[in-house]
Amino acid sequence: MAVRCRVSIDDARDVDELAFQELPRVGESVSMLIEGSARDLRVMRVVHIPGSEQGGTTMLELTSKIL
Repeated sequence: MAVRCRVSIDDARDVDELAFQELPRVGESVSMLIEGSARDLRVMRVVHIPGSEQGGTTMLELTSKIL
């Protein structure tokens, strides 16, 4: 079953919703299609936001600055 997450890249105000096969952990790399090209991004933070009816959401903060 896929895990749906809200995703923010490099502190951008734009937030997308994506599905992952499993929830990525902090420090892991994820590959995503951004504007038609594949990019490798690093997970900086994983935040679980509680909700009422839908059981909450998970927010991933990603960065393109891979060290």
